[in-house]
Amino acid sequence: MTENHDSKDIGNHPQVAVGFLVDTGESREIQLRLQWLQDTICRDLERDFPEFSWSFRLILRRDFPRERPLDPLVLLEFGSELKIEYRLDFLLVLTSMPLMARFDQTVNGVPSNMLETGVVSLARPLENLEPERVDRAILALCRHVLGHLWGLDHDEQSVMRPRESWTGDEPLQWSAEEKEQIRTYLKDIADPRLEETGQAAATAWRFYGQVLRREWLSLARDIILFRSWRMVLHLGRFTAATAVSVIFLFLSAEAWELGAAIRSAWLDLILVAVLLLATLSIYFGQNLQEVGRADRMMEQAARSRIVLFGTLLVGMVSFWINLFLVSLGIIFLLPENVLAGWAGLAGQPLPMVHFSKLMATFGILASSLGGNLEEEHDLKAVLIYTEET
Repeated sequence: MTENHDSKDIGNHPQVAVGFLVDTGESREIQLRLQWLQDTICRDLERDFPEFSWSFRLILRRDFPRERPLDPLVLLEFGSELKIEYRLDFLLVLTSMPLMARFDQTVNGVPSNMLETGVVSLARPLENLEPERVDRAILALCRHVLGHLWGLDHDEQSVMRPRESWTGDEPLQWSAEEKEQIRTYLKDIADPRLEETGQAAATAWRFYGQVLRREWLSLARDIILFRSWRMVLHLGRFTAATAVSVIFLFLSAEAWELGAAIRSAWLDLILVAVLLLATLSIYFGQNLQEVGRADRMMEQAARSRIVLFGTLLVGMVSFWINLFLVSLGIIFLLPENVLAGWAGLAGQPLPMVHFSKLMATFGILASSLGGNLEEEHDLKAVLIYTEET
Protein backbone atom coordinates (compact mmCIF):
# COMPACT_ATOMS: atom_id res chain seq x y z
CA MET A 1 0.00 0.00 0.00
CA THR A 2 1.65 3.25 -1.09
CA GLU A 3 0.91 6.90 -1.51
CA ASN A 4 2.73 9.15 -3.95
CA HIS A 5 3.70 12.74 -3.49
CA ASP A 6 5.48 13.69 -6.69
CA SER A 7 7.03 17.09 -7.13
CA LYS A 8 6.12 19.28 -10.07
CA ASP A 9 7.70 18.61 -13.41
CA ILE A 10 10.55 21.10 -13.65
CA GLY A 11 12.03 20.12 -16.97
CA ASN A 12 15.05 17.93 -17.42
CA HIS A 13 16.45 18.43 -13.95
CA PRO A 14 17.98 15.27 -12.47
CA GLN A 15 15.46 13.35 -10.40
CA VAL A 16 15.92 12.16 -6.82
CA ALA A 17 13.38 9.71 -5.39
CA VAL A 18 12.94 9.50 -1.61
CA GLY A 19 10.75 6.99 0.22
CA PHE A 20 9.21 7.03 3.70
CA LEU A 21 8.42 3.57 5.06
CA VAL A 22 5.82 3.26 7.85
CA ASP A 23 4.15 0.35 9.63
CA THR A 24 0.38 0.18 9.04
CA GLY A 25 0.10 -0.86 12.70
CA GLU A 26 1.02 2.65 13.87
CA SER A 27 -1.78 4.57 15.60
CA ARG A 28 -3.80 7.13 13.68
CA GLU A 29 -2.12 9.92 15.65
CA ILE A 30 1.36 8.68 14.79
CA GLN A 31 0.46 8.22 11.12
CA LEU A 32 -0.80 11.82 10.97
CA ARG A 33 2.40 13.07 12.58
CA LEU A 34 4.50 11.04 10.14
CA GLN A 35 2.46 12.40 7.24
CA TRP A 36 3.18 15.92 8.48
CA LEU A 37 6.86 15.01 8.78
CA GLN A 38 6.99 13.72 5.22
CA ASP A 39 5.19 16.77 3.82
CA THR A 40 7.51 19.13 5.69
CA ILE A 41 10.67 17.37 4.52
CA CYS A 42 9.35 17.31 0.94
CA ARG A 43 8.60 21.04 1.02
CA ASP A 44 11.99 21.87 2.54
CA LEU A 45 13.93 19.81 0.01
CA GLU A 46 12.08 21.31 -2.95
CA ARG A 47 12.81 24.78 -1.56
CA ASP A 48 16.49 24.20 -0.71
CA PHE A 49 17.42 22.14 -3.77
CA PRO A 50 15.26 23.36 -6.70
CA GLU A 51 17.87 22.15 -9.21
CA PHE A 52 16.59 18.61 -8.67
CA SER A 53 13.25 17.12 -9.61
CA TRP A 54 12.07 15.51 -6.37
CA SER A 55 9.83 12.46 -6.16
CA PHE A 56 8.46 11.32 -2.79
CA ARG A 57 6.62 8.17 -1.81
CA LEU A 58 4.97 7.15 1.45
CA ILE A 59 5.03 3.36 1.76
CA LEU A 60 2.69 1.70 4.27
CA ARG A 61 3.53 -1.96 4.92
CA ARG A 62 1.74 -4.68 6.87
CA ASP A 63 4.82 -6.94 6.91
CA PHE A 64 6.87 -4.57 9.09
CA PRO A 65 9.24 -6.43 11.50
CA ARG A 66 7.46 -7.07 14.83
CA GLU A 67 10.25 -7.93 17.29
CA ARG A 68 10.59 -5.56 20.25
CA PRO A 69 12.74 -3.61 20.70
CA LEU A 70 13.18 -3.13 16.98
CA ASP A 71 16.59 -4.08 15.61
CA PRO A 72 17.86 -1.23 13.36
CA LEU A 73 19.87 -3.72 11.30
CA VAL A 74 16.74 -5.72 10.46
CA LEU A 75 14.92 -2.50 9.55
CA LEU A 76 17.81 -1.32 7.39
CA GLU A 77 17.88 -4.56 5.41
CA PHE A 78 14.08 -4.59 5.17
CA GLY A 79 14.05 -0.98 3.96
CA SER A 80 16.93 -1.52 1.55
CA GLU A 81 15.09 -4.31 -0.25
CA LEU A 82 11.97 -2.14 -0.57
CA LYS A 83 14.07 0.80 -1.76
CA ILE A 84 15.33 -1.33 -4.62
CA GLU A 85 11.86 -2.80 -5.28
CA TYR A 86 10.24 0.65 -5.53
CA ARG A 87 13.18 2.11 -7.49
CA LEU A 88 13.96 4.78 -4.92
CA ASP A 89 17.28 6.52 -4.38
CA PHE A 90 16.95 6.86 -0.60
CA LEU A 91 14.55 5.60 2.02
CA LEU A 92 13.75 6.46 5.65
CA VAL A 93 12.18 3.78 7.86
CA LEU A 94 10.04 5.60 10.45
CA THR A 95 8.71 4.07 13.65
CA SER A 96 7.33 5.15 17.03
CA MET A 97 8.91 2.11 18.71
CA PRO A 98 12.30 2.22 20.52
CA LEU A 99 15.35 0.83 18.77
CA MET A 100 17.87 -1.69 20.08
CA ALA A 101 21.28 -0.09 20.66
CA ARG A 102 24.44 -2.01 19.77
CA PHE A 103 27.32 0.40 20.34
CA ASP A 104 25.80 3.25 22.41
CA GLN A 105 23.54 3.38 25.46
CA THR A 106 20.54 4.54 23.44
CA VAL A 107 19.79 5.07 19.78
CA ASN A 108 17.29 7.33 18.01
CA GLY A 109 18.39 6.86 14.42
CA VAL A 110 20.76 4.77 12.31
CA PRO A 111 21.81 5.89 8.81
CA SER A 112 23.57 3.55 6.39
CA ASN A 113 25.38 5.18 3.48
CA MET A 114 26.09 1.70 2.18
CA LEU A 115 22.39 0.82 1.84
CA GLU A 116 21.26 4.43 1.21
CA THR A 117 18.66 3.76 3.91
CA GLY A 118 18.10 5.22 7.37
CA VAL A 119 16.05 4.22 10.40
CA VAL A 120 14.43 6.85 12.65
CA SER A 121 12.66 6.20 15.95
CA LEU A 122 10.26 8.82 17.31
CA ALA A 123 10.05 7.10 20.72
CA ARG A 124 12.26 9.47 22.72
CA PRO A 125 11.24 12.74 20.99
CA LEU A 126 7.58 11.82 21.63
CA GLU A 127 8.29 11.81 25.38
CA ASN A 128 8.54 15.62 25.26
CA LEU A 129 5.39 17.30 26.64
CA GLU A 130 5.49 20.25 24.22
CA PRO A 131 4.03 19.29 20.80
CA GLU A 132 6.01 22.01 19.03
CA ARG A 133 9.30 20.73 20.44
CA VAL A 134 8.33 17.18 19.44
CA ASP A 135 7.82 18.31 15.84
CA ARG A 136 11.13 20.18 15.78
CA ALA A 137 12.97 17.24 17.35
CA ILE A 138 11.78 14.60 14.89
CA LEU A 139 12.32 16.96 11.94
CA ALA A 140 15.90 17.69 13.07
CA LEU A 141 16.55 13.98 13.66
CA CYS A 142 15.38 13.11 10.14
CA ARG A 143 17.50 15.90 8.64
CA HIS A 144 20.50 14.60 10.60
CA VAL A 145 20.00 11.05 9.27
CA LEU A 146 19.42 12.29 5.70
CA GLY A 147 22.55 14.42 5.98
CA HIS A 148 24.61 11.32 6.75
CA LEU A 149 22.99 9.47 3.82
CA TRP A 150 24.10 12.37 1.62
CA GLY A 151 27.71 12.26 2.72
CA LEU A 152 27.79 14.83 5.54
CA ASP A 153 29.88 14.39 8.65
CA HIS A 154 29.27 15.89 12.08
CA ASP A 155 29.30 19.67 12.53
CA GLU A 156 28.65 21.42 15.84
CA GLN A 157 27.21 24.47 14.06
CA SER A 158 24.38 22.74 12.15
CA VAL A 159 21.73 20.06 12.46
CA MET A 160 24.59 17.58 12.00
CA ARG A 161 25.63 18.24 15.61
CA PRO A 162 25.68 14.88 17.45
CA ARG A 163 23.16 14.69 20.30
CA GLU A 164 22.38 12.15 22.99
CA SER A 165 18.70 13.16 23.05
CA TRP A 166 16.67 15.01 20.47
CA THR A 167 14.64 17.71 22.22
CA GLY A 168 13.99 20.22 19.44
CA ASP A 169 16.90 22.48 20.38
CA GLU A 170 18.76 24.50 17.78
CA PRO A 171 20.43 24.14 15.31
CA LEU A 172 17.78 22.53 13.11
CA GLN A 173 19.09 23.24 9.58
CA TRP A 174 22.03 22.36 7.36
CA SER A 175 24.62 25.07 6.86
CA ALA A 176 25.19 26.72 3.47
CA GLU A 177 28.42 24.73 3.05
CA GLU A 178 26.63 21.47 3.85
CA LYS A 179 23.90 22.23 1.32
CA GLU A 180 26.58 22.67 -1.32
CA GLN A 181 28.09 19.29 -0.34
CA ILE A 182 24.64 17.72 -0.62
CA ARG A 183 24.18 19.16 -4.12
CA THR A 184 27.49 17.69 -5.24
CA TYR A 185 26.62 14.30 -3.74
CA LEU A 186 23.13 14.15 -5.26
CA LYS A 187 24.34 15.03 -8.75
CA ASP A 188 26.06 11.63 -8.94
CA ILE A 189 23.07 9.76 -7.48
CA ALA A 190 20.52 11.43 -9.75
CA ASP A 191 22.06 10.08 -12.96
CA PRO A 192 20.00 7.37 -14.74
CA ARG A 193 20.73 3.90 -13.36
CA LEU A 194 22.72 1.52 -15.52
CA GLU A 195 19.77 -0.81 -16.13
CA GLU A 196 17.72 2.21 -17.31
CA THR A 197 20.21 3.22 -20.00
CA GLY A 198 19.74 0.11 -22.14
CA GLN A 199 23.50 -0.55 -22.00
CA ALA A 200 23.59 -2.96 -19.06
CA ALA A 201 25.61 -6.14 -19.59
CA ALA A 202 23.84 -9.50 -19.58
CA THR A 203 26.28 -11.27 -17.24
CA ALA A 204 26.86 -10.47 -13.56
CA TRP A 205 30.66 -10.04 -13.82
CA ARG A 206 30.40 -7.62 -16.75
CA PHE A 207 27.59 -5.74 -15.03
CA TYR A 208 29.69 -5.27 -11.88
CA GLY A 209 32.58 -4.16 -14.09
CA GLN A 210 30.35 -1.55 -15.71
CA VAL A 211 29.26 -0.26 -12.30
CA LEU A 212 32.90 0.00 -11.19
CA ARG A 213 33.95 1.89 -14.31
CA ARG A 214 30.94 4.17 -14.16
CA GLU A 215 30.86 4.90 -10.41
CA TRP A 216 34.41 4.28 -9.20
CA LEU A 217 34.87 7.76 -7.74
CA SER A 218 31.61 7.81 -5.76
CA LEU A 219 32.17 4.18 -4.68
CA ALA A 220 35.62 5.07 -3.36
CA ARG A 221 34.18 8.08 -1.55
CA ASP A 222 31.47 5.98 0.08
CA ILE A 223 33.97 3.34 1.20
CA ILE A 224 36.20 5.99 2.79
CA LEU A 225 33.19 7.59 4.51
CA PHE A 226 32.52 4.41 6.49
CA ARG A 227 35.74 4.84 8.52
CA SER A 228 36.61 1.17 8.09
CA TRP A 229 39.62 1.49 10.38
CA ARG A 230 37.26 1.57 13.39
CA MET A 231 35.98 -1.92 12.61
CA VAL A 232 38.23 -3.63 15.16
CA LEU A 233 36.99 -1.40 18.00
CA HIS A 234 33.61 -3.16 17.97
CA LEU A 235 34.66 -6.75 17.22
CA GLY A 236 36.02 -8.47 20.35
CA ARG A 237 36.50 -12.00 18.97
CA PHE A 238 38.08 -10.63 15.80
CA THR A 239 40.65 -8.65 17.80
CA ALA A 240 41.23 -11.32 20.46
CA ALA A 241 41.95 -14.08 17.92
CA THR A 242 44.48 -11.83 16.20
CA ALA A 243 46.18 -10.70 19.42
CA VAL A 244 46.61 -14.25 20.75
CA SER A 245 48.00 -15.48 17.42
CA VAL A 246 50.50 -12.62 17.14
CA ILE A 247 51.71 -13.22 20.72
CA PHE A 248 52.39 -16.88 19.96
CA LEU A 249 54.15 -15.93 16.73
CA PHE A 250 56.52 -13.64 18.59
CA LEU A 251 57.39 -16.43 21.02
CA SER A 252 57.87 -19.07 18.33
CA ALA A 253 61.38 -19.58 16.96
CA GLU A 254 59.89 -21.39 13.96
CA ALA A 255 58.06 -18.22 12.88
CA TRP A 256 61.33 -16.26 12.93
CA GLU A 257 63.10 -18.98 10.92
CA LEU A 258 60.28 -18.93 8.39
CA GLY A 259 60.54 -15.16 8.13
CA ALA A 260 64.24 -15.38 7.43
CA ALA A 261 63.61 -17.93 4.67
CA ILE A 262 60.98 -15.84 2.84
CA ARG A 263 62.29 -13.20 0.48
CA SER A 264 60.83 -9.73 0.79
CA ALA A 265 59.34 -9.74 -2.74
CA TRP A 266 57.59 -13.06 -2.07
CA LEU A 267 56.30 -11.73 1.24
CA ASP A 268 54.71 -8.77 -0.56
CA LEU A 269 52.85 -11.14 -2.89
CA ILE A 270 51.79 -13.31 0.06
CA LEU A 271 50.54 -10.20 1.85
CA VAL A 272 48.29 -9.19 -1.07
CA ALA A 273 46.93 -12.74 -1.37
CA VAL A 274 46.31 -13.03 2.39
CA LEU A 275 44.45 -9.71 2.55
CA LEU A 276 42.21 -10.70 -0.34
CA LEU A 277 41.58 -14.24 0.93
CA ALA A 278 40.88 -13.03 4.48
CA THR A 279 38.36 -10.51 3.15
CA LEU A 280 36.66 -13.14 0.97
CA SER A 281 36.59 -15.55 3.92
CA ILE A 282 34.68 -13.12 6.13
CA TYR A 283 32.50 -11.81 3.25
CA PHE A 284 31.16 -15.24 2.32
CA GLY A 285 31.59 -16.85 5.73
CA GLN A 286 29.25 -14.27 7.29
CA ASN A 287 26.80 -14.31 4.32
CA LEU A 288 27.49 -10.67 3.55
CA GLN A 289 26.77 -11.36 -0.11
CA GLU A 290 23.08 -11.45 0.87
CA VAL A 291 23.10 -7.69 1.52
CA GLY A 292 21.47 -5.69 -1.26
CA ARG A 293 19.56 -8.63 -2.70
CA ALA A 294 17.58 -8.07 -5.88
CA ASP A 295 15.64 -10.33 -8.23
CA ARG A 296 17.70 -9.12 -11.16
CA MET A 297 20.85 -7.12 -11.79
CA MET A 298 20.32 -3.56 -10.55
CA GLU A 299 22.87 -0.82 -10.04
CA GLN A 300 21.75 -0.01 -6.49
CA ALA A 301 22.16 -3.61 -5.36
CA ALA A 302 25.54 -3.87 -7.08
CA ARG A 303 26.71 -0.62 -5.47
CA SER A 304 25.75 -1.84 -1.99
CA ARG A 305 27.69 -5.08 -2.43
CA ILE A 306 30.74 -3.38 -3.91
CA VAL A 307 30.81 -0.81 -1.10
CA LEU A 308 30.36 -3.55 1.51
CA PHE A 309 33.22 -5.65 0.10
CA GLY A 310 35.40 -2.58 -0.35
CA THR A 311 34.70 -1.43 3.21
CA LEU A 312 35.67 -4.85 4.56
CA LEU A 313 38.84 -4.92 2.42
CA VAL A 314 39.88 -1.42 3.49
CA GLY A 315 39.17 -2.40 7.09
CA MET A 316 41.48 -5.41 6.76
CA VAL A 317 44.21 -3.26 5.18
CA SER A 318 43.85 -0.73 7.97
CA PHE A 319 44.03 -3.51 10.55
CA TRP A 320 47.20 -4.86 8.89
CA ILE A 321 48.80 -1.41 9.10
CA ASN A 322 48.01 -1.27 12.83
CA LEU A 323 49.44 -4.77 13.33
CA PHE A 324 52.55 -3.80 11.38
CA LEU A 325 53.14 -0.72 13.55
CA VAL A 326 52.57 -2.68 16.75
CA SER A 327 54.91 -5.47 15.56
CA LEU A 328 57.57 -2.94 14.59
CA GLY A 329 57.38 -1.39 18.05
CA ILE A 330 57.65 -4.76 19.80
CA ILE A 331 60.61 -5.86 17.67
CA PHE A 332 62.34 -2.56 18.38
CA LEU A 333 61.92 -3.07 22.14
CA LEU A 334 62.96 -6.76 22.29
CA PRO A 335 66.65 -7.76 22.43
CA GLU A 336 67.92 -7.85 18.86
CA ASN A 337 70.49 -10.59 19.49
CA VAL A 338 67.81 -12.98 20.82
CA LEU A 339 65.50 -12.40 17.83
CA ALA A 340 68.39 -12.69 15.38
CA GLY A 341 69.34 -16.02 17.01
CA TRP A 342 65.80 -17.35 16.62
CA ALA A 343 65.83 -16.31 12.96
CA GLY A 344 69.23 -17.93 12.38
CA LEU A 345 70.81 -14.55 11.65
CA ALA A 346 73.42 -14.51 14.40
CA GLY A 347 75.94 -11.76 13.74
CA GLN A 348 73.74 -10.14 11.08
CA PRO A 349 71.47 -7.08 11.45
CA LEU A 350 67.81 -7.99 11.99
CA PRO A 351 65.52 -6.71 9.16
CA MET A 352 62.85 -5.28 11.48
CA VAL A 353 60.52 -4.07 8.72
CA HIS A 354 60.55 -7.47 7.01
CA PHE A 355 59.67 -9.35 10.20
CA SER A 356 57.03 -6.77 11.16
CA LYS A 357 55.35 -7.37 7.79
CA LEU A 358 55.50 -11.11 8.39
CA MET A 359 53.90 -10.92 11.85
CA ALA A 360 51.17 -8.56 10.65
CA THR A 361 50.40 -10.81 7.67
CA PHE A 362 50.06 -13.91 9.85
CA GLY A 363 47.91 -11.83 12.18
CA ILE A 364 45.50 -11.10 9.33
CA LEU A 365 45.13 -14.85 8.75
CA ALA A 366 44.09 -15.21 12.39
CA SER A 367 41.72 -12.24 12.12
CA SER A 368 39.82 -13.94 9.27
CA LEU A 369 39.09 -16.79 11.67
CA GLY A 370 38.15 -14.36 14.43
CA GLY A 371 35.85 -12.48 12.06
CA ASN A 372 33.95 -15.67 11.28
CA LEU A 373 33.55 -16.32 15.02
CA GLU A 374 31.65 -13.05 15.38
CA GLU A 375 27.87 -13.04 15.46
CA GLU A 376 26.67 -12.39 11.92
CA HIS A 377 24.34 -9.56 12.98
CA ASP A 378 27.07 -7.79 14.97
CA LEU A 379 29.56 -7.95 12.10
CA LYS A 380 26.93 -6.69 9.66
CA ALA A 381 26.07 -3.81 11.98
CA VAL A 382 29.72 -2.76 12.24
CA LEU A 383 30.02 -2.67 8.46
CA ILE A 384 26.57 -1.34 7.53
CA TYR A 385 25.91 1.31 10.19
CA THR A 386 27.25 4.78 9.45
CA GLU A 387 26.61 5.64 13.10
CA GLU A 388 24.13 5.36 15.93
CA THR A 389 22.68 8.75 16.82
